[in-house]
Amino acid sequence: MSNIVDELYSAIEAGRKGKNIGISTGLPKIDDFIGGIQKKTYYLLMGTSGAGKSSYALYSFIYRPLKDNPNGNFKIVYFSLEMSARKLLAKLLSLYLYETYSIVIPYKKLMS
Repeated sequence: MSNIVDELYSAIEAGRKGKNIGISTGLPKIDDFIGGIQKKTYYLLMGTSGAGKSSYALYSFIYRPLKDNPNGNFKIVYFSLEMSARKLLAKLLSLYLYETYSIVIPYKKLMS
């Protein structure tokens, strides 16, 4: 039991030094709630079809961290049963074009 208490104390001390702040999702209210994207943490998104799970995951867990930390030392693992790597990259490119150049090109148009 004392190991758990010691670990908690260490985590609190690290937090006081600002070391428990995760990578921003680009959505400040969600960052306040989850503390940003944390190391060694798995995130499971669930919802009905068309609810925006993939769009949220791509933006918050892939696009924003890569855009905000181009030289960051982190790994991203994205697993999808529905989306190919080509479709994923097309969606990321579409996000980049919109945010960087204010050009709206839907990913489906990029791939057609």
